[in-house]
Amino acid sequence: MENERRTPKKRYRFTRQFENSYAVLPDEITNLFEKKLDIFLNNIFHPSLRTKKIKGLKRKIIWEASLTMDYRLTFEVDQNGDILFRNIGKHHIIDKGHF
Repeated sequence: MENERRTPKKRYRFTRQFENSYAVLPDEITNLFEKKLDIFLNNIFHPSLRTKKIKGLKRKIIWEASLTMDYRLTFEVDQNGDILFRNIGKHHIIDKGHF
């Protein structure tokens, strides 16, 4: 019998902005998000996600991760390590400050 140690997955929730943005995404992107969510919850810094902090914020630390080269999601991590998904969409959500 193999001894396997697993870290419990992080808890997460979505903002209303995330839910609204998610609802209008193409099916291929929502399907991709569902697939990458498991990877994300096990390792938010997995290389395929290209996770990085959004620069220029003084009061909050908000992160972005890539689904594709065109689609991103933004999130925060609270003191307990829980994830708050803030927004999802094309790269312009970062450029226009809609994170």
